[in-house]
Amino acid sequence: MEAEELRALLDHVAEGAYASEGMSLRDRFNGVMHYREVDRMPFFEFGYWAETLSTWHEQGLPEEVNDEATAYAYFGIEVMQHAPFWAGFHPLDKAQVLEETDEYVLVRDGDHVVKKELKQGIRSIPHYVEFPLKTRDDWKWYKERLNPDEPVRYGIRGGGSTPPDPAAIRKELAPEIARLNDGPFPVAVQIGSICGWIRNLMGFEDYAVATIADPAWVTEMMEDITNCIVGVLETAFSLGLKADAGAGWEDICFNSGPIIHPDLFYAEAVPRYKRIMDVLHKNGCDIAYTDCDGNITALTDGWMEAGINCMFPVEVHGGTDPVALRERYGKDMRFLGGVDKMVLQTDKTSIKKELERLRPAVEEGGFIPHVDHRCQPSVPYENYLYYLDTKREMFNAGRREPMY
Repeated sequence: MEAEELRALLDHVAEGAYASEGMSLRDRFNGVMHYREVDRMPFFEFGYWAETLSTWHEQGLPEEVNDEATAYAYFGIEVMQHAPFWAGFHPLDKAQVLEETDEYVLVRDGDHVVKKELKQGIRSIPHYVEFPLKTRDDWKWYKERLNPDEPVRYGIRGGGSTPPDPAAIRKELAPEIARLNDGPFPVAVQIGSICGWIRNLMGFEDYAVATIADPAWVTEMMEDITNCIVGVLETAFSLGLKADAGAGWEDICFNSGPIIHPDLFYAEAVPRYKRIMDVLHKNGCDIAYTDCDGNITALTDGWMEAGINCMFPVEVHGGTDPVALRERYGKDMRFLGGVDKMVLQTDKTSIKKELERLRPAVEEGGFIPHVDHRCQPSVPYENYLYYLDTKREMFNAGRREPMY
């Protein structure tokens, strides 16, 4: 296939224009999550480091496959779609370049975090230099940006503190809501981050200390964020959205456990997760996951109690084993991820062994396996193809045909 022809086909498929016989991907996702029989397992993955695809170009990946969308099209990876609602801080300031050399760029982000971004080498994870949130006075700036009535949160251009006209929002978003509701893809709606967004602004260490030294302040910030998330979700569902899953993000654990004090998590975070999940449950959505790397096992009781019943990405190398969690919670807990990404760097025998290890839990249902974080450039391209092919065959996964 010529390069231009391949690129056109990649773009076409990446936009979702591919045929699927039998059950829709949406039906298969809901079937797996609710322990019903499906014709094939959804074929999801978790992306790549910025350097991975360019490294694989040297190992045989076509040059036209140069971003996540075209990679998913080429590898036959399927996707969820996300409702166009945003519950985070808005509006942010314009990012500023503070310093630039041949080696790096020092940037102050729109949320005032200062970070150093390398121009060469590993660029996926920047070096954080300074965090802006140190006092209650600092928080005032961010609290002002948690207005759930901000029109941009619902895809409406403009802004201001005036609540958007419900009729105008409904009219403008009606085509997109109809496309999502009637489409073949599972639809996720954002359920935000009541802990991780604060961590992003304070930094890892200061956040951990604050949860012990000043839990009242951390609780106040969680409450402000929760109010915004609940407001946005209520508006989203009032527009007629039909969501298959709530999608959150936290990243408040590392390999020895959580950075938030567990007492604060269970006393203050869990009730607020419940408020968020109540909105989903009232609107027919009973599946929710939150993205948290590391060893999450000290927090899973709280998420399950709140109704966040699907763990993602289940980082095995970070200390979270989906097999052990299935034994602990049974079918009450679901999983997205759970394949040790570090194994992909080794050999084909080990890759197959890792998938075989997960096989009994996957075959029980409620478990869509994929790598437990973005695929690193240290993974050989040949190993990645073997992993995809083995997973596709072992779990009867995917309707989207690969191009390799």
